[in-house]
Amino acid sequence: MTNAALRAAVLISAACGAALSACGNSGHGGGTGGAPNDAGGSTGTSSSGAGGSNAAGGTPSTGGTTSASGGTTNSTGGTQSGTGGTSPTAGTTSSGMAGTPAAGGTSAGSAGSAGSGAGAATGGASNGGACTVGAWPAADPTVAGPFETVTETNVGPAAGEGADGGAPVAFTLFRPKDLAQGGLCHPVVTWGNGTGSSPSLYKVLLNQLASHGFVVIASDSPNVAQGDPPPMVAGVTWVLAQNDDPTSELYRRIDTQHVGATGHSQGGFATTTAGGDSSITTIAALCGASQQRNLHGPALLYCGGMDTTVPCSTIQNAFDAINNQPIMLAEYLTADHASWVTFRGTKPSPVEATVTAWMRVQLMGDTALRSWFYGPSCKLCTDSAWQVTQKMMDQ
Repeated sequence: MTNAALRAAVLISAACGAALSACGNSGHGGGTGGAPNDAGGSTGTSSSGAGGSNAAGGTPSTGGTTSASGGTTNSTGGTQSGTGGTSPTAGTTSSGMAGTPAAGGTSAGSAGSAGSGAGAATGGASNGGACTVGAWPAADPTVAGPFETVTETNVGPAAGEGADGGAPVAFTLFRPKDLAQGGLCHPVVTWGNGTGSSPSLYKVLLNQLASHGFVVIASDSPNVAQGDPPPMVAGVTWVLAQNDDPTSELYRRIDTQHVGATGHSQGGFATTTAGGDSSITTIAALCGASQQRNLHGPALLYCGGMDTTVPCSTIQNAFDAINNQPIMLAEYLTADHASWVTFRGTKPSPVEATVTAWMRVQLMGDTALRSWFYGPSCKLCTDSAWQVTQKMMDQ
């Protein structure tokens, strides 16, 4: 789909307006129910590279039951050469940058040193001898990270609900191709799509995270707020189980103590719901958030200043209700509901770079990036493109 066609499809959702009930979204009721349609009305149209369908919105039915997890990940397809940072299509790999740690970082295979600051991993702890849990070398979140990435489709359990309230669907996995590169255990990020969308719509962000070392498990469901358990949580459960499965590519390569959740629109509401699960230690909810009072780590809530589908006032209500963890409300003044993700090339947008930086700080112990978020003079706080509100983030 061309950018122009994709933009036209996405903007169909603007008819929902500020009244979320018009889209079937329960808003602050914990993320159940539908949400604004973020992929438009192209019912049944396949999303290339994600193995899913971009179903139209509407009122979703209750999700189906979740099948047992397990099984090994699908093998990837052919190899595509290219420069680092290119987003690979599903079932292919693309070449990335060299795996040499950044200056000052821990050398490959050695025990990690203890990181300071929020979310820093404990240094020196081994994970069955296969990888080391430790603070990661610093990296620039505005560009691709040091890992070549691979995308695997139709992995994991069937969870949530499919298009038009159909049978539960599987997941797409975005991960570093060489999980042994650098010797460190990889944090996990679970992703939630906007209504009617699939992971392929967000592949720039999801590949960006994978290139920085995250293992990203993305539900193929177009209604990620549906299902018991919700698919974002089911995806995490599956990845953690793969860490203990000798037949899995993920075996003893996962940092099971550092797990984040992020998603867009309905996926943002589902992200705050998933944040109540004890395995999830940080969230970044984009253009959607509910009043989750049982978070287990710091939260970033994002909204677009020009968003009329899920306006910033809705995100402000969620921010006001969360008082038990450090939290930032970050408004990108010129963005609408989806302009940050669809209307430019393959480089990460400022919002995607911010999500990458947040996850690096909270899940990798990248203390060099704390200044983006913490303190009254933080990078986002002093950038005229952003309007920021903080709680419990003084230093």
